[in-house]
Amino acid sequence: MMMIAGATVVSSFALLIALFAVSTFAYAAWSTMALSLPSDLYPSRTVATVSGMSGTGAGVGTIVSTFLIGFVSHRYSFEPILIGASLIPLVATILVLLLVRAKSATT
Repeated sequence: MMMIAGATVVSSFALLIALFAVSTFAYAAWSTMALSLPSDLYPSRTVATVSGMSGTGAGVGTIVSTFLIGFVSHRYSFEPILIGASLIPLVATILVLLLVRAKSATT
């Protein structure tokens, strides 16, 4: 997904399309795995609640990011947006790896 940051420096239209295509595919694969996390981490009776809360957070995040993208692109350019879009999934993955731990088995 970090390949989208390369879109800030390429001048070839074909390469730009390729960078966006690979990044979009990687994001779709990553989000599929992220959407299954609640069912892996929480008891079955709470999965719907956790999924709903994460959906609400995603909706609020989408609203906020829409305004931020408009502000940043108007004031600066799309370069910071593309760099941020490439870094956010990396930061999220690192946070998942740091914060999610396996439970110890009790017998």
